[in-house]
Amino acid sequence: MGENEPRQGADLKTQIGLFVEMSTPFFKEDNGARWLLATVVALTLLNSGVSVAFSYIGRDFWTALSNKDPAQFNIMLQRFLSALIAGVPVTVFYRFEREKLALAWREWMTKRVMEIYYSGQTYYALEASKEIDNPDQRIAEDVRAFTQVSLEFLITVLTSCIDLASFSTILYSIYPQLFIAIIGYASVGTFVTTKLGGKLVGLNFDQLQTEADFRYSLIRVRENAESIAFYGGVQQELNEVQRRFGKALDNFGQVIRAQRNLEFFTTGYRYLIQVLPGFVVAPLFFQGKIELGVVSQSYGAFNHILGDLSLIVNQFESLSAFSAGIDRLGEFLERMRGMATIANVTDNKRGLLAAPASTSSSPSSSPSSVPGHTALDSPLKDNLLGDDQPEQDDGPKEGEGVGVLTTETAKGARLAVEDVSVVTPTGGRVLMSGLSFRLDDSERMLIVGESGAGKSSLLRAMAGLWTTGSGKIVRPTKEEMFFLPQRPYCTLGPLRDQITYPSSHGGAEAAGEDGDAEAVEGTTEGGSVADDDELLDLLEKVDLGRLAVMMGSGDAHAGLGAVRDWSDMLSLGEQQRLAFARLLYNKPTLAILDESTSALDLANEERMFALLDTLPGLSVVSVGHRPSLVPFHDTKLTLASKGFKLESTGSNRKRGHGTGAPTSANVAVADSADSSASGMR
Repeated sequence: MGENEPRQGADLKTQIGLFVEMSTPFFKEDNGARWLLATVVALTLLNSGVSVAFSYIGRDFWTALSNKDPAQFNIMLQRFLSALIAGVPVTVFYRFEREKLALAWREWMTKRVMEIYYSGQTYYALEASKEIDNPDQRIAEDVRAFTQVSLEFLITVLTSCIDLASFSTILYSIYPQLFIAIIGYASVGTFVTTKLGGKLVGLNFDQLQTEADFRYSLIRVRENAESIAFYGGVQQELNEVQRRFGKALDNFGQVIRAQRNLEFFTTGYRYLIQVLPGFVVAPLFFQGKIELGVVSQSYGAFNHILGDLSLIVNQFESLSAFSAGIDRLGEFLERMRGMATIANVTDNKRGLLAAPASTSSSPSSSPSSVPGHTALDSPLKDNLLGDDQPEQDDGPKEGEGVGVLTTETAKGARLAVEDVSVVTPTGGRVLMSGLSFRLDDSERMLIVGESGAGKSSLLRAMAGLWTTGSGKIVRPTKEEMFFLPQRPYCTLGPLRDQITYPSSHGGAEAAGEDGDAEAVEGTTEGGSVADDDELLDLLEKVDLGRLAVMMGSGDAHAGLGAVRDWSDMLSLGEQQRLAFARLLYNKPTLAILDESTSALDLANEERMFALLDTLPGLSVVSVGHRPSLVPFHDTKLTLASKGFKLESTGSNRKRGHGTGAPTSANVAVADSADSSASGMR
């Protein structure tokens, strides 16, 4: 498909299936939703009754006027006012209850989609696969549009059916030929409209995507403004933003041209109905067989029925946009269901909106792989660096060494890597093969190596984020592990939450709406109250005590409740020290550090690693390039394209369970490595 060709949407049968699968769970699972729907249906019937009543009142009103009958005219005027008093509340509450149902539906569906999105690391797998664009838009906007338009569409269809039954009787009783004429007119209009406007569905799908891509490019500039300013790359960024904006404009140009061609027909279609009923019934009126009020009533009934039968003609543009939304949302949910199935949090046979079995942030301890790719064994045999070692293949060959990388988690377990091979999520490149080691209490390992050798990838495999490859990784539970990336994540919320994350402490709502400091007691996952003095002590330990004082205008306790954009306010070095305070607060048994001191000077780096010694039994796996990191670790793992090398650092670092002497686990690792090859340099 060419770049300028509109995307072809799913066929009608598929879209109807998607619509049913996405629209019915809310009403099946929520009893309140069924009552709301029943209320809306009842009010729809009443509202249609009001329309029919006004049809008869209007007929007699115009007949009295035509007959110049003041007494009858006054009676009909009184009836009209009485009907108005009775009918207005029905119409108002009909609209209100409809909007109320749409709001409840959106709330339920958005929460359910987010449950699926955050279960089994689906959010991470989606981002890694790059197969779904702009999931934020699909959750925030596509779900809202689906629930709102779906309800409008359902109510419109229901109203149309009721109106069709009510007014068809009226029209047929006036003149059967007029009823036949309207059926034929609406049928021809619907057929021609679908033929002329079929292109709009794909164009509207593309418009949603190009607008989302344009908005994303603007967000990236905002989030990386400082880097762009330092590089002086504003022109390149502007060119890219304008390119994406140009694609959105070009596509929208195709949309409005397709709409123009369609409106040549639909506009004439709507104008013609102004004279068509009169043209059909005029001979009866001229012959005196019907009165003017009947002619007026026939116009009203004709327009009601034509509107019901011409639903596709009148709503085609909005229906095409809705159809595109169904495509996007259905594609998103189907992809998430596949990923959640692989993570064992749902069954692929269940519906698109089936509740996940768990919202855990880590997958189960069963064999798994990134959706859409096969976990593979590495074809490499030798694992150690050496000039005599063969070059590493670009990737496993088809049908060769198929296997799975399993991850087992257990409370209190120590990290053990057993004959592990790590493959990129696309399955195209083997990063390492045959790696085995185990860390005991208080042991630390430093992972070094050239860029692209797979250092960060190995950390992802240990954390359970990457599952393509082979072998077995045993690790503690996620509650006992802690990850410190090079650029720490700062959550939305007060300073207190930056230390206690990922424990829940009330978030941003704990502070004032304008972000002013307000001391609030937070609650940890275990239910204990977070002690502000403990948090302030942690800030002092990482040399950030002044931060709380400054945020609280001299009151450090109040400063813990201050809400700011911490990622923007704090330097990278300050964020890295804050991340160490977070680690100390959460007290894990295994810490994984990925360049976590890269922005610190040597004195602060030494201070941070010294703080880790205060956590009894803490094992550490670090990735880094600085030679200054070596003394803080017991073992060094060097990765390269040809293999790996595992050796003792010779450090005399004091550990929680003794001196720096190698443990039996390290000896076993060294023996295993040495037996693979003797040409290590």
